Amino acid sequence: MHAVKALALSLALTHSAHADDWPRFRGPDLDGISKESGWKTEGEAKVAWQTKVGLGHAGFVISNGRAITTGHNGKDTDTVYCFDASTGDTIWKHSYPHPLDDLYYPGGTTGTPTFDGDVVYHVARRGQLFCFDAATGEVKWSKNLMTDLKYDMPTWGFTGSPLVDGERLLLTAGDAGLALNKNDGSVIWQSKNGEASYSSPYPLTRGGRDLAIVSNKRGYVCVDRATGEEMWDIKWLTRYGVNAASPIVTGDLLFVSSGYGKGGTLVKFPDDKATSEPEQVWKNRDFATQMNAGMLVDGYLYGIHGNEGQDGSGLKCFHLESGESKWTDTSFAHGAALLADGKLIAISEGGELAIGAVSTEGFKPTLKQKILGAKCWTVPTLANGLLYCRNDKGDVSVLDLRK
Repeated sequence: MHAVKALALSLALTHSAHADDWPRFRGPDLDGISKESGWKTEGEAKVAWQTKVGLGHAGFVISNGRAITTGHNGKDTDTVYCFDASTGDTIWKHSYPHPLDDLYYPGGTTGTPTFDGDVVYHVARRGQLFCFDAATGEVKWSKNLMTDLKYDMPTWGFTGSPLVDGERLLLTAGDAGLALNKNDGSVIWQSKNGEASYSSPYPLTRGGRDLAIVSNKRGYVCVDRATGEEMWDIKWLTRYGVNAASPIVTGDLLFVSSGYGKGGTLVKFPDDKATSEPEQVWKNRDFATQMNAGMLVDGYLYGIHGNEGQDGSGLKCFHLESGESKWTDTSFAHGAALLADGKLIAISEGGELAIGAVSTEGFKPTLKQKILGAKCWTVPTLANGLLYCRNDKGDVSVLDLRK
């Protein structure tokens, strides 16, 4: 009888919880929402492991028991780190020469790597592009976006994460993106030279055509993923040319947003044609995402509004179709957030973690815990019950949220 009860309990726990990998920036569905469920949301979380990776803001990606991120040594070297996702033991690391490039911030790595099966892709700020064997760290092929493909480096470097699209690898580079063969790095198509911005390529389909939205310093451009043909663009001039946040697409609506007082705009596609220019629904400054896009739930966006170090910044709830703010929690200042199982997981700029239910009535955390020192701008990663967090100095704290 005890054995039967134990088996029943085990099966109940198995069905009530769900764990998943997080192989790319913004997660499997590119929406900042994890499918994890049944994890700890109250009390205090214990630390699974800690380490240091060096300066930067690159996020963690998790696949097949491996956790990868990047950092800079503060002098002249970038390093890609691959850890055992559960224990933090180093599986492999790869270093390459790279200047600190500390322009108006402490410098270091920025772009988050991308897993694709048994390989992982990484693009550095000065255009070094690597395809690694995910198990061993062996470089299968490499390119340089500046020397090989003749692209000028954006002001803060190449930052968007690589997007795997079938046999193509899409990158934010030049005026309207770049597509390489993911197996050997050969060029499939490339846009003309120009100053790229900092968001990652975002895929969508309209009129039976596979498209992608990429950013440059003037706005967001929609291209055909197979050919690079430009369909339309959204002029979105931002201070310093920083268009860093991923677009939000739902049905026939598209939302883009930037910081530096710019705010956001909602546009609508008038039909299902790939070439149709979207029409503006509204534009305001009430949801300005300087770095990380929000998460859309039941018509409401949740995320960090405002600029780092600026009054009025904080965690916000915002109604997408009307463009109206519901609430802003300025106690966070700047920071980063993701969403899972109806819960917001937010980390303040100062390194305090807060977890609470998604609600249009406000944010009421059921777990609050100081986990890192400032500054925390990188979105944490939740994968298989573990929450991977880092700050700009490269201090890493991985929390065990498994019940």
